Order: sequence, then structure tokens, then C-alpha cells
Amino acid sequence: MGAVAWPTVLLGLTVAAGYVSTFALALTGQLSLWMAGPLVVVFTYLAYTVLHDAAHGSISGSHTSLRWMNEALGYIAAWILMLPLTAHRHEHLAHHRHTNDGADDPDFHVGDMTKSPYAWVMAAVNIFSGQFSYYMEHRWSKATGKQNLYLCLEIAAMLLPRLGLLLAGYWTEVLVLTVAGWLGGTTLLLYLFAYIVHRPHTEVGRYVDTSTILAPGPFQSVVTWLWMFQNYHAIHHLFPRVPFYQYAKLFAEIEPIMLAKGAPIYRLTMRGLAEHRPDVAALV
Repeated sequence: MGAVAWPTVLLGLTVAAGYVSTFALALTGQLSLWMAGPLVVVFTYLAYTVLHDAAHGSISGSHTSLRWMNEALGYIAAWILMLPLTAHRHEHLAHHRHTNDGADDPDFHVGDMTKSPYAWVMAAVNIFSGQFSYYMEHRWSKATGKQNLYLCLEIAAMLLPRLGLLLAGYWTEVLVLTVAGWLGGTTLLLYLFAYIVHRPHTEVGRYVDTSTILAPGPFQSVVTWLWMFQNYHAIHHLFPRVPFYQYAKLFAEIEPIMLAKGAPIYRLTMRGLAEHRPDVAALV
């Protein structure tokens, strides 16, 4: 847990380069919006894993001298997602403290996202606006001036280039890439990283408030990478400082303990999710 998360560093640099290149190629007419739009969805989706690790300080690990790298990658990923690292860190850690608590979990509203197409879209809108409203209500008056300044600078860095594109006449490009692309990537994130892994959004407490979802044999690795290891979201809630790519290994080590504690573990089947009930004795 104390090592530098170099895979996250590589992911962050790749996503940043891909996102900026996609915009540049689309704006100069070298890449059609039909191609650029889906690419922005993918890069938006991938960027959150970097922001997530950065919010927990997992990228630099115990290497305090490299904290700047953790923050820099977090700021870049946050810029892509339009979710400021300064605000998201505070909101996300509150989610960890109050998971599935309807009164205090700032992400609790995600549990309603599958009720209708409108609810699906509003989940993304609310997660965006909620970063700012939660910070203003719970942190702004208590934070240092430096921290609040960083938030303001992040917001300016996110908005000014995008507004500049609008003023330059790139209305269609902004609509497709900044709005539709962001919305597609963010709703996918919310469903896979927040909705399905916390279903039924009623259980509160360590081990029981977050799920692990396994896929059949040969599909497990593919599903895990496509899900960016958040099918092991329970591992993240148990050990928040562990980088994303170590979740599966840690799960294999503590699966018997999780089963004994009543942690919800499911298998992905053609009929949906089925409860995972292995022979615990055989795992020990």
C-alpha cells in the first residue's frame, strides 16, 4: 500500500494525452465527431480511476516527496471529468464515512438512477452539482484560504477553455464532446462504480455496505479490466488506500474473512447477479 502506483500514473498520462488529442483532432477536422464522441466517453470513464486513486492519496502511497505527483494527476483527471479534486476528495470521503446512510451519504441519490431515463441523466447532473454544494455547505467555512483558492482555480481551469471554445464558435463540438461525451462517461461511471456495487443501498456497516461481483472463469479478467477493478468495490471500501489494480489480489487473500463477515459477493450470470456461495473451508 505504500508503493508508488505506477500503473495509475501510466493510466493518468495516457488518458490525459488521449483526451487532449481527441479534442485537438476533432476541432481541426482531422477526426469526425462520430469518432471523437465515443472516445471522450471512454477517456472520461477511465479518468475517474485516476481521480479516485488521487483522492485517497494512493498514487504516491507513503512517498510524501511524491505527493505533488499524486495531486497533479488528480487535478488533470478532475479537469477532464469537471469534478474538482478539492471538492471531490471531501465529498467522496464523506461517502466512505456514511455509505448508504440516506441522511449523510452524499452519493445516496445514485440509488434512484435506474428508475427512468430522466433519473439516469439527473444522477450525473446531481453528482456534478453535488460536488460544489456539498463542499460549500460542509467545508468552505472550515477550509484554509489556500484550499478554497485551489477549488476556485480548478473551477476556472475547467470552465474557461470550454467557454473559450463556445465563444470561438465551436458549438457543435462542445455539445458533442463536453456535454454528450461527459454525460455518457459519467452515467456509465455512476452505474458501475456507485449504483450496482452498493445495491440495494440499504445496508450500512463495514463489510456489508458494498458488493463484490465476479464473472465466470475466463471472463473474470476481461470484466475486471473493463470495470477498472471496481467489481471489487468492497475491497476499496475496506482498504481505501489500496490502488485499484491491487483489489483482485487482496480479495483472493481475504475472501474467507469477507464471507464469514457476511459481505455481499455475487457472480455475474446470464440471468443477472447470483449469490456467490463457495466452500469456505476449501478457501482457507
